[in-house]
Amino acid sequence: MSAKEDLQALIGGISGFNAWTHADRIRLFAWVQHAVREKDRFSTGDINWCYEVLHYKRTNVSHYLADMVERREVLRDGRGYYLEGSIRAQYDAKYGEHDITLNIRQMVKRLPDQVPDVAEKDFMKEALICLRHDAARSAIIMVWNVAFYHLCNYVLNRKLAEFNSAYKTRYAKKWQVAKVQSIVNYDDFSVDLKESEVIEICRTANIINPNLYRILTEKLGKRNASAHPSTVRVTQVQAEAFIDELVRNVVLGIPT
Repeated sequence: MSAKEDLQALIGGISGFNAWTHADRIRLFAWVQHAVREKDRFSTGDINWCYEVLHYKRTNVSHYLADMVERREVLRDGRGYYLEGSIRAQYDAKYGEHDITLNIRQMVKRLPDQVPDVAEKDFMKEALICLRHDAARSAIIMVWNVAFYHLCNYVLNRKLAEFNSAYKTRYAKKWQVAKVQSIVNYDDFSVDLKESEVIEICRTANIINPNLYRILTEKLGKRNASAHPSTVRVTQVQAEAFIDELVRNVVLGIPT
């Protein structure tokens, strides 16, 4: 994601931001320069950049920064402004990201070079937005869809004969009455088979190894739990771990 997209996603997840005062906005925008744009120092123009990206009417940024410098919330030297350490730590704690989320974002940025499928890349970007908005369940569901889509395309491109052969033996009764007895395209997988059955056929045909079978089966169970109403709470950390393992082992681990 670009810095512009990161900022838009961040602000989109803050309830009531439109009602914030300019002073509160500028304080957050100062933190954005360090945490999102990775700047060591910033200028009034950098704060105005935030206003422009978000389509907010500009204000006298210099006036507010001067006031913050006087209160020692913002410091200044020959290279520009920077947020005071304790203030920055407060914003890090409230709006910062876990290290694993940053690692996942880097994987998403690398996907265009490693996985040519544009649909997968777009789904991953949307999943990261879900994480930033604390929508862990939605992120899990979307990333599962990417991983399963990737697995199916691997079968279609490299292991189709093995899959169709194993289908007839692993689920013989179902195959005999199936509407689609030979898989030809992606949509065929969902006509008669459940996702768990597709994974089981892949294991039977030695298309996936036992470790990958375990990962996919476990993650499918978590996807199912996230997709249905329940009292079980899904945390952001759980979603991050889910994404990390599926992306590394399936999306980036299986060539298509």
